[in-house]
Amino acid sequence: MSTTFVEAPSLDDVRAGTAKLETGQQGNAVAHVQLLLGVFDDGKFGRHTSETVVAFQQSQSVSAGEEGKVGSATLAALEAANAPILNSLSKIDKRNKKIHLHLAFRRKLAALADALTGRGMDALITDGFRSFAEQDALFDQGRNKPGDIVTNSRGGQSNHNYGLAVDVYPVLEGQVLTDKPKGAKKHLAPRFEEIQQAIIAEVEGLGLTSGVHFHNLVDTPHVQLLGENILNPKASLKIFRDNGNSFDAVWNEAKRFL
Repeated sequence: MSTTFVEAPSLDDVRAGTAKLETGQQGNAVAHVQLLLGVFDDGKFGRHTSETVVAFQQSQSVSAGEEGKVGSATLAALEAANAPILNSLSKIDKRNKKIHLHLAFRRKLAALADALTGRGMDALITDGFRSFAEQDALFDQGRNKPGDIVTNSRGGQSNHNYGLAVDVYPVLEGQVLTDKPKGAKKHLAPRFEEIQQAIIAEVEGLGLTSGVHFHNLVDTPHVQLLGENILNPKASLKIFRDNGNSFDAVWNEAKRFL
């Protein structure tokens, strides 16, 4: 039997202490809290979200009568705990691609952002989480729709579909560069390559995986949480399907390899 969810109160009401987020609610406020908790932010406050709230409250000694619910005290603690990560990640995530990314992945991407800033370099996440439908639409490009072929993966067959991969490109003179500059921008080519190599070096130093080393198809901008042959998309899809289309089940499995 499917659960019926009611509209959640606003974050402003929660901060003011006049309302709490709890099981059976849905909406943007719930999605915000899920993002901070590191569970898949589908905007529905279900059992897994409640259990994760309790675990956070216990780890931070925060409850104040809010056990399993998110009131003003729990929300303040969650936002304070996540502020450094989100502030750092915003340096390379100006388009808000962090949504639906595994928490451990967001933390390492935040460290990547800080490392690049320390080198005086700028980069941008151009592609993070993709829904299965978005992946299918991308697969159709160059096949059933105009444009060049950009992927060989259908929906469910890419690490992007599980919040385990992003694409990161150098930024120069305020422009995101997806390839080595030519023509009028040719003078930027050496700096482009310098930033690109720095991204790869920092990614590997953080224990992330760069697509530059993929065996079948080199994908230089690609960065993912786990190794090429660890929890591949085929295995993720099976876990997803076997657990009632649960992204959280895939994320829990990913934790085993971290």
